[in-house]
Amino acid sequence: MDLRSYVRQNQQVIEFVRHATPGVIDKYVGTLDYATARFNTILLKLSQDPLDADEHSQDIDECFSIIQSFYNDTKNYLTWSYMLKPIMALKLHYTGSIHIPKIKILLDKVNN
Repeated sequence: MDLRSYVRQNQQVIEFVRHATPGVIDKYVGTLDYATARFNTILLKLSQDPLDADEHSQDIDECFSIIQSFYNDTKNYLTWSYMLKPIMALKLHYTGSIHIPKIKILLDKVNN
């Protein structure tokens, strides 16, 4: 995939973060905000060096799918009934603890 297409597809995540109601799901929105900002930084740095972009293409795809999955789960968390919200909260916690740090690791790889 082209790096620009990642940015275009992440626009809906950025709009969601921008228009999120304060106090409702702050920790999930904050996680999305940091993950998207780091991912966009990665894309910016890799756009300057196409050889590195080819080298990290699988990691970029994985990070993009992690962000999209977390975004969809956060939207589901808002719409699910109060009885099912703890299940989605556990899934979001797992994704935020295990998968989201992969974005930070890739950012560190790209910076060095």
